[in-house]
Amino acid sequence: MVLGLYDQQGLLRFSGRDLADCLAYAELFALADGSFSLESLVHEPSPEDRWVQPASS
Repeated sequence: MVLGLYDQQGLLRFSGRDLADCLAYAELFALADGSFSLESLVHEPSPEDRWVQPASS
């Protein structure tokens, strides 16, 4: 799993392989709790994403 750490403006500040990496980044740059969010950067494709229908001619 890859996590992204986003600041309050919604900018990706860091991506890491686990929660500990992201929290270490936040601690290193003295980001206060509540001033960032963590989100998964891995998109699980839905069945619609996997099967693209060719365009009719």
